[in-house]
Amino acid sequence: MINVLICDDNAVFLDEINRLTKDFGQKHNLELNIDLRESADFIFEENAVYDIAFIDIEMPKTSGLILAEELQKNNPDIIVIVVTSFQHYLDDAMRIHVFRYLSKPIDVTRFFENFKDAVKEYNNISKSIVFDLKDRVVSVKTKDILYIENKKHGSFIVTKYDSFTVNKKPKEICSLINQPNCFVYSHNSYVVNLQNVIDFDKNSIKLRRNDNETVSAYMSQRKYSDFKKAFLTFAGGI
Repeated sequence: MINVLICDDNAVFLDEINRLTKDFGQKHNLELNIDLRESADFIFEENAVYDIAFIDIEMPKTSGLILAEELQKNNPDIIVIVVTSFQHYLDDAMRIHVFRYLSKPIDVTRFFENFKDAVKEYNNISKSIVFDLKDRVVSVKTKDILYIENKKHGSFIVTKYDSFTVNKKPKEICSLINQPNCFVYSHNSYVVNLQNVIDFDKNSIKLRRNDNETVSAYMSQRKYSDFKKAFLTFAGGI
């Protein structure tokens, strides 16, 4: 059972996303528990937990961004898909852990592609990779990796909780992770996990470590265009 939240103050879009969600579930034989909300205010009165959430950004009183942040407190692994007709909210949305972005009016093909990716992420949410270090063995969830830096004799890996050096090169590690849509080169020496990117320009990338801390990785100007394209594709093409 996958618990799905659809929150939009516009009844037309709420109904449309609900219909598309049910269609996707029936087509792929998924058991979905769908909760429809026309306001985000409920989050302060209910201890709600969902696996996947479709959230409108601009809503009265409680915005979609606040809703997403509150939902992540109850379930840090929740898969949030932002739905908005206002592209200027993209920068704000990047500061929370958003899985994909959908623009209004909704492109049905893109909706189904994003939902398919979300279900795949849901199934792989606990995917881990194990590193055998000199003094310990470390198991890391791939979603918690921020970036991988190439070093002379291996790689330096920075995660949300730890940093360590391994004797494998970034290319080999990426092959083991096997998530090419998430792990992208921003520089000849840096592979960045798009799942944790909150901002970037032609010189650097900011990644979320936790609610109060960010880390930075290098961006090569030669890689900028390809990185931007990869991020927009990852984010849903908004």
